[in-house]
Order: sequence, then C-alpha cells, then structure tokens
Amino acid sequence: MDYREQSLGTAVVFLLPSLKLKEPSSGGSSIENRLHTFLMDNFGGYTAQAGNIFGYWRDDRGRDSYGEHREFSVAFVEDSRLPTLKQFVAKMARELAEECIYMRAGNTASLIYPAP
Repeated sequence: MDYREQSLGTAVVFLLPSLKLKEPSSGGSSIENRLHTFLMDNFGGYTAQAGNIFGYWRDDRGRDSYGEHREFSVAFVEDSRLPTLKQFVAKMARELAEECIYMRAGNTASLIYPAP
C-alpha cells in the first residue's frame, strides 16, 4: 500500500449568513472570531468555504426567503460531540437573528432552531 488513511469520523456542515458574521456581538468580538475559537477549541480545526453559496427556501407560513452563506465543516469520531455543536449553532442563530441554521451531519440534514 502506498498511502495511509485516518478516518475523521462524521462530517458535519452548517451554513451561516455571510454578511452577519463580521458584525460585532454583544461581547465585543465578532461572531466569526467566537466561532473560530469554539471550533478550534472543541474540534481541533475546521474548513470554511466562501463564495457563491446561496439558498432559497419557504418557511412554515409560505413566505419565500433568500440568503448568502459561508459554509463551515468539522469532523469528529465521537458522535457524542454533535449535541455540543448543535447547541453552539443554535446560540449563533439567536445572536445572528436567524430563525434557524441549516446543518448536515453525515447523510442527515436538519434545521437547528434556538430555544424559545
């Protein structure tokens, strides 16, 4: 064999509104900076994609929406780490004034809503 392979486990991807990421949060630093620190501290790294990432969707009341996003991805072997990420993403949704955040974990797609 001419290579070595190391599984990184479950891949998780989530989208955040790109224009809102640079806005300062109530804590002073940008949401983007806090996201970076969280992902590095909890998952040891991440990948981000910027560019022409956009989406259209229809909410429960039948209203159409549009958004431009940045895609973030992390991977982890222990699935028990997923709730920590979901909780953080829900908190970000609240701070970004987003109703929910799109997340894909493995082959499962979800909308993550902040608690009321």
